[in-house]
Amino acid sequence: MARGDHIYALRFGGIYAHHGIDAGDGTVIHYTSDHWVTPRQVRRTSMDRFARGDEIHVRDYEQFFETLKSGDILDRTTRGLNRLMDNLRGLKTGELDFSEDAVMRRAESRLGEFAFDLVFNNCEHFATWCKTGISNSDQIIDLWRQALTGSGFMKYRVGETLTNFVELPWKLFR
Repeated sequence: MARGDHIYALRFGGIYAHHGIDAGDGTVIHYTSDHWVTPRQVRRTSMDRFARGDEIHVRDYEQFFETLKSGDILDRTTRGLNRLMDNLRGLKTGELDFSEDAVMRRAESRLGEFAFDLVFNNCEHFATWCKTGISNSDQIIDLWRQALTGSGFMKYRVGETLTNFVELPWKLFR
């Protein structure tokens, strides 16, 4: 692991993963809270507190960049929606810079933020945005993929539903 790496720890035997950015000094920048009832905030905490006894992994971005080039409709729709939500939150990224300094600048720029949202701005969205300038959560995409393809749930009028979902923020802010 190194400064600027996107790291994660699998929780509850791999049911979900918690993500953050390795600050390179034994700390991690990530969404966290002191208790389940307090709002999550982007903070710098010790690596041990981040890990909570779980093994820490470094995210490999080869597949992420491959998906950017050739993702399916769900990948493209989710990326578009994430970019819209980023813009609404004021998280605009111009030229993408993947250097460790740029990753750390992005991560540190959000210290103190209380904008956690499970679907649109979770710890994985945060860490991926810090690393790439593009918010994304494979965990959320996988949930959508299961909902849209698994056992027929939500297959009815999927195109219309996705379109309405993507257009809803525009309708709300007109």
